[in-house]
This record gives sequence, structure tokens and C-alpha cells, in this order.
Amino acid sequence: MELKEIKSVRVVPYTIMNSSIGAIWAFIFALLILIFAGAISSALPAEVRSLGGIITGISVVGLVVLPVGVFLLSIVESFLRAYIYNGLTPRLGGIKLALTGMEKVESFDIVSTSLILSAVAALLNLIYQLLAAPLQWIFFNTVANIAKTVEPSAVSSMAAVGSATALGTVINIVLTPVMTFIASFVIIAIGLLLYNFLAPRITPIKLKLSDFGEGLVSIDGIEAIPLGLITGSIAAVLGLIVGLIALIILAIAGEYTAGILILVALTVGAFIWAFIAYAVTAVFYNVLAPRIGAVQIRLE
Repeated sequence: MELKEIKSVRVVPYTIMNSSIGAIWAFIFALLILIFAGAISSALPAEVRSLGGIITGISVVGLVVLPVGVFLLSIVESFLRAYIYNGLTPRLGGIKLALTGMEKVESFDIVSTSLILSAVAALLNLIYQLLAAPLQWIFFNTVANIAKTVEPSAVSSMAAVGSATALGTVINIVLTPVMTFIASFVIIAIGLLLYNFLAPRITPIKLKLSDFGEGLVSIDGIEAIPLGLITGSIAAVLGLIVGLIALIILAIAGEYTAGILILVALTVGAFIWAFIAYAVTAVFYNVLAPRIGAVQIRLE
């Protein structure tokens, strides 16, 4: 077992892969919406059957618009995420993980991994807040101008609202990234703690790595079932914890049956959802990697 650190991620392959997987999931989601819309349309009375046609038409357009939109948005976010990660690792360190035979991820260093990932999330949120602030200001000014035109006496009220909006924007820019960092650190740390506990008992993540040259390692494949099992197990434990809290609250209120049902639903549902989502994502990755290029990392 060797302790390795992901020093950097090649931005372009990561961006293309992440965006492509996001577009595939968006297409599947749009397809499900189309099927659901078709079912609704067929069940509508004849008097409003034209409405069903409109719903189906919008759903068909969504088959193209949703995947393309998700792909374009994912390009921006994935690029920023990888770029920020590469900029922070010399200062904060990167993701640290224990590998066996360069294929099994036995465990993660909880503090260092949580620190870098939460810092990336916080800076990404800061960028979003800085981009959203001018839009908020434009929106408020537009509303204020309309209000002044319709009712001149509203000038003083709109000025007070404008000051409150400006203060709220500043607070968002400062506090939201801080809260994002704290929440992300706690959530990631809990997830990694559960991974380190469960991986030896269930199965670790299994990767297919190869030397890409220039100190880079290519992630050529991810075994779908192990990834689904370990992520599903982590989600099930988290669902169990939330379910137990709900059970205690409902039991105090005398609703034992409802509490037990919620406990089972959260635990089993979380496992099934996480297993399917991550296992299928791994399948997408394995299919796409030879065609569009695998993600490449600098591992030391």
C-alpha cells in the first residue's frame, strides 16, 4: 500500500469527460420526462388533448436543449474546478489516498482531502457570487426604475430597499463561500471517514491506471460494481442516520409506523440511488475514455 497525492489534474481531459457524462445524464433525464409527458398526454381528456401535444413537443425539444445546455454549463464549471484545484494544491496539498498495486483505493487522508475539496468548492462559490452580484444589481435597478415611473412616491422606499439589497449582496459574497467551505469540509470528512471504515469490509474503489508519460497517470477505467457498492453503502449509512433521527422524532409523537417506514425508505432508497448513479456513471466513463480521452492526473 502506497500513500499517493494527486498534485494536479489535466484541465482539458477532465473538462471534456465531466461535461460529456453530464450531457448523457441530462439526455436520460430528458428522455424520462418525454416518456412521462407522453403518459400524461394519453391520459388527458379529448377536450384538452392539444395541451398534451404541447407538453410532448416541449419534451421532444428538451431532448436536445437539456443535454446541450448541461454540456455547456458543465464545461465552465469543470474547467474552473480543475483550474482552481491545480492552483491550490501547491499551497494546501492535494487529495491523498492509499493505493494498493496502483489499482485499489484503500483509504483517503481525511483532513487533507477534505481541505482541498472544500476550498475548491468555496472558491467556486465565490466566483458564482461575484458573477451574480452585478445581475442582482441590474435586476434591482430595473425594478426600482419601473416603481419610480409607476409611483413617484416610492422613491424613498426603493432607496431603502436598494441599501438592504446592496448589504445583502456583500454579505452573500463574504459569508456564502465561508459557509460553503465549512459545510463541504464536514460533509466530505464524514463521507471519507465512512469510506475508510467500509472499504476494507465491502470493497474499495478499483481503478485501471496507466503511465501516460511526463509524470502523468491516466485513469483508463473505473470498475462499476465496486464503485456502486461502496458509494451505495456510504449513502445507506447516512440515510440510516437521518432515518433514525426521524424515527425518534416520530416515535415521540406516537407515529412509530411512519418512522419505521421512513427509516427503511431512506436507508434502502439511498443505497439504490447511489449504487445506480455511481455504477452507471462509471460505465459511461469506461465507454467514453477510449473515445474522447481519459482523465489524467499527476500522482506523486
